[in-house]
Amino acid sequence: MMKATAKSLLVFVPFILLMFGVGLLCAGEAANGTTATVKDIAKAAGHAYVGVAKCKMCHMLYFKAWAATPHATVFDRLKPANKEDKNPKCIKCHTTGFGTGGYEGAKTAPDFKGVQCEACHGAGADYMKIPIMKDPAKAKAAGLVYPVSESVCVKCHNKESPNFKGFDYAKYVAKGVHKVEKKTPGTK
Repeated sequence: MMKATAKSLLVFVPFILLMFGVGLLCAGEAANGTTATVKDIAKAAGHAYVGVAKCKMCHMLYFKAWAATPHATVFDRLKPANKEDKNPKCIKCHTTGFGTGGYEGAKTAPDFKGVQCEACHGAGADYMKIPIMKDPAKAKAAGLVYPVSESVCVKCHNKESPNFKGFDYAKYVAKGVHKVEKKTPGTK
């Protein structure tokens, strides 16, 4: 009987400690007494954001094409005088990962300004590893959103936006958000 109780405790106590730790994290308090960030909670719940600097290491052509689009600089269009750069209704569409582990504010997470790769393709920490990225099924299982559907775009391109003038998904897909021309042999 004592052996069965001891075995049960060996399983039960770690489970209780784990649940207590998750409870603290979800309540916003880390075990060390500091406040857990949204990033900590998102990381515990699933995929974490890495930022465009990590994506461009392997996808430079796409990065350069994206950098020339309005998505790259959309945060800069927010008007600080109107406090748009602090308004959650504005920054949710002018940043990457707001409220889910990406952009948290200009001082705490400036690397997520603009509509970056992960805003459309999902938080990349789990799919950015080369062996995973080379296997489309593994990449998608690790959080990669590809191909990007209209439902991703209309999260921001919708009537909630004060500047909305309609959104023609087919037209924008044809133009390409970060269209990369096919390279010819011998070019960089």
